[in-house]
Amino acid sequence: MTLSSATPGFIDGLRTVLPDVAFREAEPRYFEEPRGRWQGRGVVVAPGDVEGVAHVVRACAEAGVPVVPYGGGTGLVGGQVAVDGPVPVILSLERMRAVRGLWPDENVMIVEAGAILQDIHAAAEAANRLFPLSIAAKGSARIGGLLGTNAGGVNVLRYGNARDLCLGLEAVLPDGRVWHGLKRLRKDNTGYDLRNLLIGSEGTLGVITAAALKLAPRPAGEGTALMAVAGPRAALDLLALARDHMGEGISAFEIMHRQGLDFLAEALPDIRQPFAVPPEWCVLVDVGLARGLDPAAALEALFAEGFEAG
Repeated sequence: MTLSSATPGFIDGLRTVLPDVAFREAEPRYFEEPRGRWQGRGVVVAPGDVEGVAHVVRACAEAGVPVVPYGGGTGLVGGQVAVDGPVPVILSLERMRAVRGLWPDENVMIVEAGAILQDIHAAAEAANRLFPLSIAAKGSARIGGLLGTNAGGVNVLRYGNARDLCLGLEAVLPDGRVWHGLKRLRKDNTGYDLRNLLIGSEGTLGVITAAALKLAPRPAGEGTALMAVAGPRAALDLLALARDHMGEGISAFEIMHRQGLDFLAEALPDIRQPFAVPPEWCVLVDVGLARGLDPAAALEALFAEGFEAG
């Protein structure tokens, strides 16, 4: 199929259905990778509901106009930037950011694809729940893009990737049909697993418009420690020891080279450095434990046994 550019006439056709607020100014953030390494072009359209998304996708399919789904624009590999080819429609989900429902007893919430991760965290916290997916760009990354790329984040060891935190999806398929798969069931063995096909597909199989997300009880006690290790092999040994001590209480375990601490000192010279003499390697251990367990004591015991084991 030969693709065509999104011409002014094509956009005028969209304007007969979508409100003016759905058409965005051509700001650089829509066309550039955050570090400026790639630049693209396109016409930005931001529908406010799934019907609007379906209309745009259907019109693009019929006219052969390429579509680039756009979330928070935080990706660093240029996937959201169309650097060549016909002028695409940049389909932004930024106006679809509502929390459609939250069920604390079920540990489930349904949010629209444009919801910012930090806002999802806040909504879950208000219900005394935790949405575990966490990345550095949580203040601007949107859940549709995080699911589309199967994002990981710092809590993968305990809670898994984005795929593991999603129960169901609503999505617009390439021909403009809406797939209604917003299930809240944890045990579901019916039919093909279309949800997992869409997660990680980066918009190539459809545009995610809403998601049913798994929540978790908030840990009663949390603790963090930075520990020096001899190298990656020693870090793995320490991780095994930590799991023996705390089981699933290990929320995050990140290994860092001294270069990372050097970058920190250079970028934030006023911040207190964790070590008087930076080690070649260290690990950041984050734990979240149930009521009645002391995170500080658990981390101290881990440090002591790890030190004795070398």
